[in-house]
Amino acid sequence: MIQGSQLIKKVRPEKGFFIKTRERYISKDGNEHSRFIWEPVTVGDMWVEKIGGKCHINFILHRSDGSVNQIDQPISQQRFNLYVGYKLDANRIDLIEKILQENRNGLCVKRYSATKLLHVKVTQMLWEELIGNAKKCGQNLSQYCLTLLRGKQPRAAFSEEELELLRSLKKTRSDVQLMFNGMVAEFAKIPEAERLRAVINARSFDWWREHLITALEFFDKMREKVLNK
Repeated sequence: MIQGSQLIKKVRPEKGFFIKTRERYISKDGNEHSRFIWEPVTVGDMWVEKIGGKCHINFILHRSDGSVNQIDQPISQQRFNLYVGYKLDANRIDLIEKILQENRNGLCVKRYSATKLLHVKVTQMLWEELIGNAKKCGQNLSQYCLTLLRGKQPRAAFSEEELELLRSLKKTRSDVQLMFNGMVAEFAKIPEAERLRAVINARSFDWWREHLITALEFFDKMREKVLNK
């Protein structure tokens, strides 16, 4: 079971959970108007379940008035599988945001509004340093400084060469996974007593199995490390 607000604070600190409602009001000219109200809420337990062939994602909401209630959002089997299969918290939050964009119960993920102004005087040397570092990270000056103020170290944006390496890594991992799946399926047809006779380039199946598992784990760890750098 995952704590929703804790998770989003960890991976998307600039965003939070809100309940969106429409409020009607009378303006000074006497005309009736409407506007959206965004109430920040805390999401506690968050989980997916499948009951009777139907998939749901569930949220326990804690509101500012002290009330606690549960929202159940229907999801497709594909999104259920994605949620369960994701290893990166960022991927899971991005999926939740997409799901809530399509709901009609008011719960959504929204960026916190910037309502306060911060004025800071800096030297020319520091100004140039901040501008240069922001450019390296692919951010504007405000985005870069906000990241620093949150206690995080912005990382340099990926170069085209690095992006190509990541794409190659993803393709290589897919090829290794297909190879592993094919080997498992092929050797499943061979009686257990005869499996020791089967070799791949003079290596036993067990050797290749362990080798491929180690490779897959390495690919996953390397990709996660680079993306969370």
